[in-house]
Amino acid sequence: MKEVLVIGHKNPDTDSVCSAFAYAALKQELEPSHLFTAARCGNLNKQTRFIFDKFGITAPKFVKDVYPKVEDLMDTPGHRVTADTPLMQVLKNSEAFKVRSTPVVDDQDHLIGMINLLDLTHFFLQGTGEDRPEYLIRPDNLKKVLRGHCVQEGKTEQFVGTVIAGAMSLERFNQRVNEMVAEQSVFVVGNRPDLVQEAIKRNIPVLILTGTDSEELAEQLNGYQGWVFVSEDDTADTLRRVTLSVPAKAVMSQTPSVLPENYIEEAKELMEQGGWVSLPVVNESGRLQGVLSKSDLAKKKSRQLILMDHNEMVQAVDGAEGAEIIEIIDHHRLGTIRTKNPVHFFAKPVGSTCTLVYQQYKMNGHPLSREIASLLLCGVLTDTVILKSPTSTPADKQAIDELAAIAGHDYQVLGIELFSATDSMKTRKSMDVINTDFKVFQDFGIQFGIGQVEVVTLEDLPEVEANLLKGLEAVRAERGLTITMLLVTDIIKETSVLLTTDHAGFEKNTSYSKLRHQAFDLPRVLSRKKQLLPEVLRVFEELAV
Repeated sequence: MKEVLVIGHKNPDTDSVCSAFAYAALKQELEPSHLFTAARCGNLNKQTRFIFDKFGITAPKFVKDVYPKVEDLMDTPGHRVTADTPLMQVLKNSEAFKVRSTPVVDDQDHLIGMINLLDLTHFFLQGTGEDRPEYLIRPDNLKKVLRGHCVQEGKTEQFVGTVIAGAMSLERFNQRVNEMVAEQSVFVVGNRPDLVQEAIKRNIPVLILTGTDSEELAEQLNGYQGWVFVSEDDTADTLRRVTLSVPAKAVMSQTPSVLPENYIEEAKELMEQGGWVSLPVVNESGRLQGVLSKSDLAKKKSRQLILMDHNEMVQAVDGAEGAEIIEIIDHHRLGTIRTKNPVHFFAKPVGSTCTLVYQQYKMNGHPLSREIASLLLCGVLTDTVILKSPTSTPADKQAIDELAAIAGHDYQVLGIELFSATDSMKTRKSMDVINTDFKVFQDFGIQFGIGQVEVVTLEDLPEVEANLLKGLEAVRAERGLTITMLLVTDIIKETSVLLTTDHAGFEKNTSYSKLRHQAFDLPRVLSRKKQLLPEVLRVFEELAV
């Protein structure tokens, strides 16, 4: 089933996370053939975590990035074998599954090795020189490979030895046996009682007889304690089948493995450096999860995304530029997203993405559960600052009234509770305050960042202002931005203070009153999007002329 991530912007706020959760639930009902997963690409702030805990709902999963990973392309092998599996079965699997590599596992499915074409080539080429080939022989495997039956079982479980064909004189046979260890040999012979008797005398542990009937066999084996097989094939084909009975562990090699969460580029580099045609994929405990082959790398499967509450690449989850964006739900200005294919783009100038998601539920005639209604209500309340923000619209008010009725909440009481759930700025690290809701914008040839923190009082600001300014400068330098800002908004008194990194052009050209160096008074400003951003863009447009 194809997974589609429904995900908001970096440093997600409540509206971003709640809208992603609710929209993923709706899409799953409308398109059950896909798997829609709500996700987030940043940590939950205290307010958002409070909301999910309050309603007993598991928050969307954290996704660091959407760069292609091994798990996106790997095959889940049904052709794994155990250490003692005969090579004949390995080859049959390779043909049946059309694969060039076979993982070898233990009884608990832990990877112990791999058999690839090069391993098989080395195995079948042994003995082409002067040295006589030796094989790991498991008589029990001969039962699975030989066409015939086992007449007698011996005590030897396995050994490394040679295979002898009884197509020679007795004198030559004795010379050959004298050149090797008789107790570590397999003897394949036709109707040659003289050679069989000599093999028994020399304690050869495995006899495979061809062209012999049962009466003759009983006379030949008198007193013999080893393994005895009768093959229906001639000697030549029987010899071939003996080599194919060799267990997988004798041929396998130690191929480096990768984890499902490793990046495809890392796996590709590992293949190229080692000359591997495939890599086993294991989890952290070493259990086999799949196999990644070079042919898999050509599949180029892209993650599918639905973007919530933004439409700018700089705000998107890392790796989004290589993903397939199939849908966007947003209430901001048009940004820099470019898509490979046409997409469904649902955008309106309302105060919250959760308002748009609620409208999608109504448009599709799909009822809301109390839990979904509660999440959407929280998203609208926080993004419109309980309808105090100038971004609020009649559509947001309608959504709040209807969602509150479905969820059974007094929205005014719930709204104050949500904003009270945020820590005082004095108890939080300055970087956490800045990054909680920080967005990067690009226009007029520059990149700049604006964060916003909503508080119930500005009384704490003087004590933390110096550290906040240091943090803003650190963020600016780290991200290579022209200027960074933090809008500190008092939702009770409906006023804000803007802190900025040092920028003479902005300080000179802004219409905001200066409180002190790098601090400005913004009375009745509650919205970054509708009030602050237009003023910032106006200043940079003038500077660009």
